[in-house]
Amino acid sequence: MQVFSQIANLASLNDVDSAWQKAVQSSAIVGVGSAFKSAMSKIDGDAVRKAGSLLQMLGYLSALVLFAALGMRQFAEDKGGLGIIALGGFAVWTLGYLLGGKESRRSNAVDIIVLIFFAINIVAACASHYFIPSIKGLQKIIVYISSYFYFTAILRDSPKRKLVLVSILVLAGVVESLYGFDQFRNHVQPLATWEDPTVESQGTRIFSWLGNPNLLAGYLIPICPLALALGFGALSSGRFLLSIPALVSAAIICVAIVLTGSRGGYLAIAAAGATISWMAVARFWVLKPKARIFIVILSIAVPVILLLGLHFVPSFEQRVTSIFAGREHSSNSYRINVWIASWRMFLDNWWIGIGPGNQVFRLAYGLYMVSGFDALGTYCVPLEVAVECGIFGLAAFALLLISLFARAHISFWSTNADSSNKLSLEQWLTAGATAALIGLMAQGMVDTVFYRPQVHFIFWLAVALIVTDSKGSKKPLSRTHN
Repeated sequence: MQVFSQIANLASLNDVDSAWQKAVQSSAIVGVGSAFKSAMSKIDGDAVRKAGSLLQMLGYLSALVLFAALGMRQFAEDKGGLGIIALGGFAVWTLGYLLGGKESRRSNAVDIIVLIFFAINIVAACASHYFIPSIKGLQKIIVYISSYFYFTAILRDSPKRKLVLVSILVLAGVVESLYGFDQFRNHVQPLATWEDPTVESQGTRIFSWLGNPNLLAGYLIPICPLALALGFGALSSGRFLLSIPALVSAAIICVAIVLTGSRGGYLAIAAAGATISWMAVARFWVLKPKARIFIVILSIAVPVILLLGLHFVPSFEQRVTSIFAGREHSSNSYRINVWIASWRMFLDNWWIGIGPGNQVFRLAYGLYMVSGFDALGTYCVPLEVAVECGIFGLAAFALLLISLFARAHISFWSTNADSSNKLSLEQWLTAGATAALIGLMAQGMVDTVFYRPQVHFIFWLAVALIVTDSKGSKKPLSRTHN
């Protein structure tokens, strides 16, 4: 276990944090910003600083609006609107910083990986055979990369802000789910789906305001473990009553994911649920011996409930078994054909890719596609990254995930200063964010909604929750789990 801990410390890049912070502080960009702040302070120092702090608060409120609005009907097709909210919030926060606001952003080594990934996308866009469409795709990357710096800025060392932001996201997910339940009750047919009538019966698949069952599943998948994290955090601190709303919310969202009929969603919620459940069991088994009987009961009850669901709900059973049907299911066959064509595309452009964006993919895909199997994406996130920005982009993306998981591991197994071994809410949110990332990657292996703003903004929020966890970068690993 000591070897594993050393590997985690190495992969987290924690040792690079201080050197990177010094490099950033001595950079020309920070120098220009500092000079601007000094010039503004000479006008009316206190008033300017107060205005800066107010703008930074408005930047945080913009993030609350963004995550409350992700699932709204107005933004289901208006992808630019959410980007404007995110960029506007980041611009307002940055202006507040330049005016001397009290908040600042702490740089860390993960920034290096994100910037490298961004630089590789720039090179891929500029070198693309489809230059104009790739520049349009690069605009989307700019918005998402900016959201990383935005979220890490507003959440720095602020567990209360994390609690409020995640709570709003969970509440929005519950509202989205409840509307989906109403669709299920009224047997509303989805606007975008794929069902093979030769394999499965036609059942109702909910899509809520997003218009697509798979997109709804992708939106809800990361929210479910975050809701569980809120519940486990309340239980860990002995606040049983406060845990009930969070755990009930997680159950509602989980049921909604099942009702989407998204097979990628099933794989994802299983992966995410198993991740955070294992982390919770590992902690509660040691810290709360009285809870062991409940852990054993739940460990038996959950698989039994799933098996009963498979047995008594034919549509659920058919959706699950179709995952393993291979080419006998038309949706599986379609994905396999897209994967094969996308792999050939990668092999021909493995160095720097074809350039970012769905429009670029569609233009290049026509040269490789199997006749009759058009596609908007690769239906596989790692393959999508590799196709768009080559082997180096894929390596940077993989390094980002490895570093995040290592930091999350360090945070979750860190002890508090009082040696109580009780996890803080921030640590539980880090655990939930880790499970959210694993869930998104699981769905991303077989689906194509990862780059939709309703999903991708939550991806970068999960990244920010891990990066801004101080225990993930400062505290040593605990050995209570050895």
